[in-house]
Amino acid sequence: MFDKLPWLTTAKPITFQTTATNREQSLCVVPWIHLNIEPDGRMTPCCLTSTKVKNLGNINETSIEEVWNSEVLRTMRTQMLNGKRPEICSRCWKQEEVTGESSRIHRNREFGHVVERIPDMTEPDGTVKDMKLLYWDFRFSNICNLKCRSCGPQYSSAWKPDAEALGWIKPNEIGKVIQVDSVSDKTNFDFIVEQSKYVERIYFAGGEPLLMDEHWQILDLLEQQDRFDVTITYNTNCSSLTHKGKNVLDYWRKWKKGHIEIWPSIDEIGPRAELIRSGSDWNKIERNLIAMSELDNLIVRPNITVGALNAHRIPEIVEHLTSIGVINSKQHYHNWYINLILEPDNLHVSIWNETFRMQTIDKLTAWAAEYEKKYRTMRILPKLNQIIHELRQPTNQGAKNRFLQLTKQMDVLRQEDTYATIPELVEALK
Repeated sequence: MFDKLPWLTTAKPITFQTTATNREQSLCVVPWIHLNIEPDGRMTPCCLTSTKVKNLGNINETSIEEVWNSEVLRTMRTQMLNGKRPEICSRCWKQEEVTGESSRIHRNREFGHVVERIPDMTEPDGTVKDMKLLYWDFRFSNICNLKCRSCGPQYSSAWKPDAEALGWIKPNEIGKVIQVDSVSDKTNFDFIVEQSKYVERIYFAGGEPLLMDEHWQILDLLEQQDRFDVTITYNTNCSSLTHKGKNVLDYWRKWKKGHIEIWPSIDEIGPRAELIRSGSDWNKIERNLIAMSELDNLIVRPNITVGALNAHRIPEIVEHLTSIGVINSKQHYHNWYINLILEPDNLHVSIWNETFRMQTIDKLTAWAAEYEKKYRTMRILPKLNQIIHELRQPTNQGAKNRFLQLTKQMDVLRQEDTYATIPELVEALK
């Protein structure tokens, strides 16, 4: 890929000396086109570095222009251009080692036209004078109506009472809704209107983005500018498609085909879904999934967050979503993906005993082959490679003990019964 790029043969002297191969292994386009804003206003290079970066700045106190050429970002850029892998990007490096894919690789493919120009855009100290945010991920709030077992109060306002009861936070330590000011009122968000003429992709997550006023303001802004060419990706719990009298389907119908991608967070089906994603109504979610899938211009790709509560159930989840037309022939029955839980470790599959882990590997491997044959699709097993890799790790007894303790506490708190809803866990945890 990189040995054929124009900037490697340009007459302009290249400041960053390294081989094309090293650059291919280290370069990520994201620090040149993007900044992530967390629900509390904290800015990070991307969402995958949010636990690694503590001091980049906060949108409530610092302008995005100041952060754009901060020491952290300048260092990241120069390291990448010199063939080095920044430690804060370790999540992508680890995923690539196992699967050969990562968010970094995906973004480089998507923004290949920018990758070609990176050396010419970058000063020797890593400064990029021209800020054009082609890729947005602004999480304006943690407002959410669900309290998923794999989440917490940082990303869900509904989690706050339970987090207080569990002693995770002090009363009022985290407000019911953490959010930066509205796009229309906050000076620091004036850049959105200016940057809207450059944006190529927007990722809406949260919290739950369809409950956020700012999400709808941005849709209105894009509609006013006739920017139906912008690719918008959603991570949504699909609990509701309406907000304050507006229906998101009415907006989505206007977009160019293939430029709206919905990544529904679907971790289970039926009563299991309502336990893992507490507060959800599976029947309503299923109706919303079907309504989305019926729009020809949309791409719907269910995102299954996989861990100790559901890894053994991937076949049942995928087959059900296929049966209702969400996973379908339009996308070659390939339109689903796995978001593997690595942290917290009490939800990692390593809390299972070895027998159950090996049985799950056999089940997933056999099912993937059957699925490929049944639907005449390909490369289903590679989707499972990372989870199979994690299933081969030794049992983490400490994490298992934490799971048992927390599950007991949460079942009492929420008046739920995890082991009655997911009875296989009894065998898995023996």
